[in-house]
Amino acid sequence: MRIINVEQLKRVLGDLPANPRVVASGNFATPKVLLGAVDEVVPEYRLHMLNARKGIPDRQGVTYETAFVGPGMRGSARLDYVPCRLSLVPVLFRDSLRPDVVLLHASSRRFDTVSLGTEVNILPAAIESARAHGGLVIVQANEQMPYTYGDAQIYENEIDYLVEVDVPLPTHSPGPLDDVSRQIGELIAARVEDNSTLQL
Repeated sequence: MRIINVEQLKRVLGDLPANPRVVASGNFATPKVLLGAVDEVVPEYRLHMLNARKGIPDRQGVTYETAFVGPGMRGSARLDYVPCRLSLVPVLFRDSLRPDVVLLHASSRRFDTVSLGTEVNILPAAIESARAHGGLVIVQANEQMPYTYGDAQIYENEIDYLVEVDVPLPTHSPGPLDDVSRQIGELIAARVEDNSTLQL
């Protein structure tokens, strides 16, 4: 693993193959610093994310690819939807949708590891495929990303490049509740006993 800055990263990204497949953390763990660098120096690429939030690169030359369409990709004419169960995405990464580069938003380093923090999902499979097929694994290591355990832990020897950042994590600000949503919430709450455990 080599620790680099964004300008050095741009030089590394210039060596990617034409129209590379870029797999990135989705949901609220989008590696925006890394995606910004990719978008600046790579003219055309395929961006594979699950449940991408708004604010991801959106221009000619960027083709979206996903099995779970989020608000950042929804309605795009450049979206290639991959209809499959999420449990099969690792098989696709291994066999037919091999990543050329994996961009991760992770915690800062602890000993010889970082943690994927709030977003693990399909990322271990993407890392494994990239490592097996000559792709790059690049980490945006954020002081503000929590360190979580289990499959979230990534060893330094699985990472090619690491860019250190200290940026706030994105949050979701729910809109106002309408009467129907409020009534649904009240009906559900009335059926849940105090101290219950909910699995969503």
